[in-house]
Amino acid sequence: MIKLWRMRKVLRFLVKPIEKFFNNLRFRHKFFVLYFSCVILPLIVTDSIILNAVYQQEINSTKYDMEYIAGVYQNYFENMLSSDVTLAESVNMNPKINAFVIKDFKTEYDFYDEYTQVIYDSFLETTSGLNRNSIVIYADNESILDSQFVKKLSRVYTQKWYQDFIKSDRKDLISAYYDVNETSEFRSKRKFYYIKRMDYESESGIGKLVVIGHDSSTLQSNLKSFNSKYPAYVIIDDYVVFSTLGDSIIYRSQVDLTNKNNVVKTVNIAGAKVDIIIVNEEKIISSVLRDNWRILLFLIFITVFIPFFMLTVIENTVTKRITVLENAFGSEKTNTFNSIKDVQGSDELASLMNKYNKMVEITNELVTTVYKDKIKEQESDIARQKAELLALQSQINPHFMFNALESIRMHSLLKGETETASMVDKLAVMERQNVEWGKDFVTIKKEIESIEAYLALQSYRFGDRLSFDIDVDEDCELYLVPKLTVVTFVENACVHGIESKATQGWIFVRVYKGEKELFIEVEDTGEGMSEEKVLEMTKDIEEASIETIKNRKHVGILNACLRLKMVTGHSVKFDIESEAGVGLSVIIRIPFDKLKKAVEDE
Repeated sequence: MIKLWRMRKVLRFLVKPIEKFFNNLRFRHKFFVLYFSCVILPLIVTDSIILNAVYQQEINSTKYDMEYIAGVYQNYFENMLSSDVTLAESVNMNPKINAFVIKDFKTEYDFYDEYTQVIYDSFLETTSGLNRNSIVIYADNESILDSQFVKKLSRVYTQKWYQDFIKSDRKDLISAYYDVNETSEFRSKRKFYYIKRMDYESESGIGKLVVIGHDSSTLQSNLKSFNSKYPAYVIIDDYVVFSTLGDSIIYRSQVDLTNKNNVVKTVNIAGAKVDIIIVNEEKIISSVLRDNWRILLFLIFITVFIPFFMLTVIENTVTKRITVLENAFGSEKTNTFNSIKDVQGSDELASLMNKYNKMVEITNELVTTVYKDKIKEQESDIARQKAELLALQSQINPHFMFNALESIRMHSLLKGETETASMVDKLAVMERQNVEWGKDFVTIKKEIESIEAYLALQSYRFGDRLSFDIDVDEDCELYLVPKLTVVTFVENACVHGIESKATQGWIFVRVYKGEKELFIEVEDTGEGMSEEKVLEMTKDIEEASIETIKNRKHVGILNACLRLKMVTGHSVKFDIESEAGVGLSVIIRIPFDKLKKAVEDE
């Protein structure tokens, strides 16, 4: 029981990561893994086993065929050589032939007269054509004449078969060789002889040999009648006496004897080793595929294509309906879920889709009663904030108007009326933007035009006491800001910084781009502020709201800061640096993702 519990625990431990892996796969990939592990992998294993069985069967069948052909060749040569041995021994034991070849003939007539009688009485004529090409008796007797069956031994002293026989010191010998120079009664240059020493009645001292010769061309013709489909060779010593490939193969070294598929039979007779070699040069696996391609094709069709087709159909019935269900949930931007109109099937997925439709009905009702009401509330808040922005903006208009008119009045009193038209023109530039209530935002370029007009008017007022410098990067000009916000900071620098200073003062306006933010910098060389005043001003800006502005008299800077905070989602940052008697610097930092850009033509 404990062992079973441990096995289950180990099994759960192994299965858990596999389940985790499959949980992260899409259905299409899961079906692919299922198809590979349950169809392809078993198919490879089973087909390999079947193919191996067919392969082994083909090897055994091929081996059997080769063994059979080798046995036929072996029987042929054993019979032929045994027949040669028997025939040679019969010639050796024939007293008439022995007496004839050692006789001293006086005349040629005596030889032919007795030769005809001996040949007629013997069996030489009847046996010379039975699987052999010649039967010749060689005698060391110069009185005999060379004829078909009897010849002088002296004429073959130089021939290789005779030299092989003398060197062997045997009573009989098989000699095979290839000689292009030696002339004989054979058409082929392949020589194949059985030689036997005639030792019957050897008291005369005359050497006698019986030689049975086989023409390789006749041997080739006889053996080819067996119709071997495999290359076959018959090799005696180092020479190929027969080859199914014809006369191109002569020596043993030309035959591939290292092939493990070869079948070799050996006949040992008369001091010679006769090797019968059957060679299989064909790749067995290719022959198996060629001979059994219909079966293999049928197996592939049954085990691969039919399961793949069925798995694809099943996978489509699942994944397509899951996709329909997934699309029914809609995107994140939509406010309602989409019901599934045509639910197909009656399985678990169809049941899930029907339940989903019921859930959609309930959810859409909740969306209508809760979510849409919330949207209306938010829209109401946005409208209220917009109205408050417009109200804040409306407070600025008289403030600028009074300062501009005061400048014109002072100038008129001191200088006369000659430059009034120019001042009124500058005032018109400011008022033209100020009265455009249809637009809450202006480009940096338009805001800078208002700043230039305002500072030009103030120059009439302060004279040489006021100088200014405006530097705006060209690629910053089309960014949109709430109108009259930057002008407010310039006005503050002019009134609270330059006005109270008796000596010359400067106002610098710079707009440039940082890595992630737009920088708007307004700096003056006026009276500046103490550190306590800077901290107080920073705190007021951070805590600025509609309520605080309503309860204050001087709201210019707070108004501008609050408007910037509201339109940027409180992402704008204000850096204030000042030193009493030196000046004040305000840096406004607005993230680019909170800014919009106007079209060039606008």
